[in-house]
Amino acid sequence: MTAARRFFARCVQGLTWRRLTVVTMFSAIYGAGLSANPATAGPPQSLAAYAAGFLAALTYFLPVFLIVTVTANFAPERILPRALVLASTVVVGVVVGSYLVTAMHEFIVAWHVDPPRHVSAPVVLLLVCWLGLAVFLLVERDLAAKQALLECEQHRLNVNRQVAEAQLRVLQSQIEPHFLFNSLAHVRRLYRMNPRAGRAMIRDLSRYLSTALPALREVGISVGEDVDLAIAYLNIQKIRMDERLTFEIDIAPEAKEARVPPLMITTIAENAIKHGLSPLREGGTVRIVARRNANTVRIEVSDTGQGFQSSQGAGVGLANIRGRLATLHGRPAQLALSRNAPHGVIATIVVPV
Repeated sequence: MTAARRFFARCVQGLTWRRLTVVTMFSAIYGAGLSANPATAGPPQSLAAYAAGFLAALTYFLPVFLIVTVTANFAPERILPRALVLASTVVVGVVVGSYLVTAMHEFIVAWHVDPPRHVSAPVVLLLVCWLGLAVFLLVERDLAAKQALLECEQHRLNVNRQVAEAQLRVLQSQIEPHFLFNSLAHVRRLYRMNPRAGRAMIRDLSRYLSTALPALREVGISVGEDVDLAIAYLNIQKIRMDERLTFEIDIAPEAKEARVPPLMITTIAENAIKHGLSPLREGGTVRIVARRNANTVRIEVSDTGQGFQSSQGAGVGLANIRGRLATLHGRPAQLALSRNAPHGVIATIVVPV
């Protein structure tokens, strides 16, 4: 855009159809006063008399409106200097309007009506225009205050969002070393007892991590994707535990597309195996169930392990899940632990859709 076009665009800023309509309507009302019947001070004597009053009022107010609106785009921002500059332009506008009304005198007389009252005494119109300017400045200040408040609120929301994103990155970065440490510890123990099974677990774990670790860089993944990662993890653990571990999956189709923090289900399944099933000679079962209603998705990861222990629910994994749920969804999201009958633990996650 050239400098001339930018200057023109700035000049016409504020010349809206809405404001022009207000000026026209006010001129129509004020024109009735200008053309009031001198004998009765009542309604105009005729339609022609009213038209003359309306035309005179519009001829006064329209130049004032145009000059003040254009000048306002270049006037100082401080209220007192701005008011003085715009008040001066009102005088210029009234002078221009007076000249135009005087020039239209013969045109109005040709309608066989008397010239509207106050045409020869523009002081009244000047006072009316200054009153209109005062209203204009008050509205302008009010709009500026609302805009500043809106920008402040937007800035606050942006800062809060950036803080939440930073917190989320910190929480998700905690999952990677925690998850890798536990997985590698399992591989090390299995490799000592059964090297063949250990090599198979390393191979499957490598494939799993190639999918799971990129998922941790995401803010959220679908329930279906998170369940698939949990199944892959359980299959790896089954190499280590063999028949001691069984698992069941029951995911409603409508729940698969809901978004949840990545590796949330896997972390809970890992916690169930570590604290619930591994200490038992006979092992047990991990069951994953997901259902969705209009507002939330509910995920349950239950086990038939040894049940609540003194450290249950205080680990890094569960604390991390609670932190990520709070950061992403606030109070509506929750992770709760309860007893499973006849034994074991049920971890229930509720996430807003």
